Amino acid sequence: MPPLKISFDTKLMPFDGCDPQLAVILINAARPGDPTPRLLAERWRGHLSKALFALPQVENHQLSAGAAQTGASYRAAIELGLGATALEDYIAQIRDEYSLDNSQIAVVGYAEGMTLALYYGLKQTQSLCAIIGFSGDMAGFADLRSEISSRPPVLLVHGEKDDVVLPGTFLNNYSRLSEADVPVTACFRPGLDHQVDDLGADSAMFFLQGAHGARGIRPLKKKTINEDVAKSIKLVIWDLDETLWQGTLDDADAITLHESRVEVIRRLNGSGVVSAICSKNDFETARKKLESLGLWDDFVFPRIAFVPKGAAIQALISDMQLKPKNCLFIDDNDINLAEAKAVLPDLHTLDAKDEMCDAFLARLVDAHAGVNKSRVEEYRSLQNRVTESQTFEGSRENFLHTCDIHVAIATSSDLIDFAPRIEELINRTNQLNYLKTRVEPGSMVNYVAEASLREGFALFAWDKFGYHGLVGFISAETETESMQHMAFSCRIMHMGIENVLLERAFQRFRNLQVPDSVPVKPEIPAWITVENFNAPGIRERILAEEKSIAAGNRDIRIRFMANCQSGIFCHYAGLRDVAEIDSMPRVFMMPHVLNKSYLQQHFPPALVYYIGTDFYNIMWPPELLGILDKGLYEVCATEFCEYLKANGNRMLLITSPSGVEPSDFLVIRGVTKERMEAMSAVWRKLAANYDCIDLMDVDSFLSPDLAADSTHFRVEASREIAGRIADWYKALPSTLFEPQLALAG
Repeated sequence: MPPLKISFDTKLMPFDGCDPQLAVILINAARPGDPTPRLLAERWRGHLSKALFALPQVENHQLSAGAAQTGASYRAAIELGLGATALEDYIAQIRDEYSLDNSQIAVVGYAEGMTLALYYGLKQTQSLCAIIGFSGDMAGFADLRSEISSRPPVLLVHGEKDDVVLPGTFLNNYSRLSEADVPVTACFRPGLDHQVDDLGADSAMFFLQGAHGARGIRPLKKKTINEDVAKSIKLVIWDLDETLWQGTLDDADAITLHESRVEVIRRLNGSGVVSAICSKNDFETARKKLESLGLWDDFVFPRIAFVPKGAAIQALISDMQLKPKNCLFIDDNDINLAEAKAVLPDLHTLDAKDEMCDAFLARLVDAHAGVNKSRVEEYRSLQNRVTESQTFEGSRENFLHTCDIHVAIATSSDLIDFAPRIEELINRTNQLNYLKTRVEPGSMVNYVAEASLREGFALFAWDKFGYHGLVGFISAETETESMQHMAFSCRIMHMGIENVLLERAFQRFRNLQVPDSVPVKPEIPAWITVENFNAPGIRERILAEEKSIAAGNRDIRIRFMANCQSGIFCHYAGLRDVAEIDSMPRVFMMPHVLNKSYLQQHFPPALVYYIGTDFYNIMWPPELLGILDKGLYEVCATEFCEYLKANGNRMLLITSPSGVEPSDFLVIRGVTKERMEAMSAVWRKLAANYDCIDLMDVDSFLSPDLAADSTHFRVEASREIAGRIADWYKALPSTLFEPQLALAG
């Protein structure tokens, strides 16, 4: 029998013009003129810039008549042996010419070329970088385990509708390689016949990048083990076999959980860092095992299938609307880690076998210990939305109409309850932090407290898939109308929610200064329902979901009635758990006495009232402004005092700072020096006449420079006022609250 030989070849030199660090041999064994190997080389070349692509044509001689009579299997073995010898001679020349070794050689075969690639590659004493086979068979081995000389990483790519090499053959080859301990990966393409499609080609490219990168993965991993990385992680992606547990699902009853890693998952879930799965296993088998261990609900976005992990992780992170730099992938297989890193260079990876793995996981838990917020259900809602959108037949807009999206926007004093989440949103968000701002930890309470200097808007969202939480925040300076923050959670990307909140900000600030770099139009999409934050059930649900304060039948003992300053007084007084706070339009003001609407409000035993709320013209009926300072205000205040006296309430009245001149802006709104003095005089008189009224004269302990203006206080003053409120509250007789306690019980 004449020896097989390489009749001709084509070489594509490295894209970057340097000496090759990898040689990819694309074998065309029996199909002269088939463009597939060349198309693969052209497709991959730009992504493997240091690779030489060689396209040899193996000359496939007909067997001699004598040989033809010896049987098909024997003939095939002889032909494979001859082909392997010719291929070895060809590759030896490449190794010598470019000073490469087998770890820098990958062989790729399509159809008959796959058969030769596997036979040649598995017979090599020194392992190749990788073997990739498209739509072919494996032959030439009677006892695979004993006949192979090395175990390089192998990828098999096959179409579900292949009628040339049937899918059963593909599955049999995969099983034989696995049983022989060859690290084999499968990419099974639904609906594909005997050809190579784009996804299969790209999966092979990512696999090849990973296999080549695995040669240097260990020196690189330590670079990721630092404090800054730990703080940046939002998602941990876990392999299962030999990572989350010892053993494999092939023998599911024998696996042993890494209990410490399970504890890490659950502690991270409680600290806002979620966990996903990327595993090469049967989905149903893995799900049932995780369910039996009580772990299934601890994960979101499971990716469990026999597909290359690089592409799977890329899709997973994209579906979760995160960035790779905020994700950590843990696996015990260097090839999988390198493949993922090749596809997503910014992804952080961790070898589950490495002694540093559990040490870093402990550091990761510590880095997020200050967060007491689970996002598992929020990401599960996103998971359900993504899943349904992928099967929805229609436009993106039509799909959004089916989602039943609702939003509510909190402002002013209500923001105090959500200050930690607002801070976290600004500091954790990258993609949708449009102004790229950050804030000092612990500073957000003070920031949102000074409503006369700046105003903020916090958006909460939910839809038919679940509650998404506080997912957007915008703030601006009141004087300049310049935007200071604009940040959104990536979980609501492409839903139009950014547009709604920007529209709300423009309602308040007509000349809002929005940077040109912000690609958001202020509008309310037709598929979004904007709810009133103060509507029955809305605010209560949000407070309960956010766990900002205890939900349900709280023992409300005190109410802060200071409009936009209610929240900061309450916060620094340390009374939020037993307090209700006012925030426009959910407020009490003296004008409510005129129409008796105050009789419909709830007044707990203790009340804190700030006089500054009453100064503005807009609060009063226009036709009565002429007599407001000529007796009307005193009539209203006196009636309210009589109401408190009759009902056994006690109220602390806080005066305004008299040493601050009203600005022109305030004067034209009715806040004049004369009105301030007249209303203050009324309350001094009433405090002297009613035992239920106590007076806090801020002039006695605050200097004028601690006022933001004549009706608002700076944070330092609010903190001082709150401390005195707390002292007043603690000194109240316990009998004041006894009826309230009886009602609560």
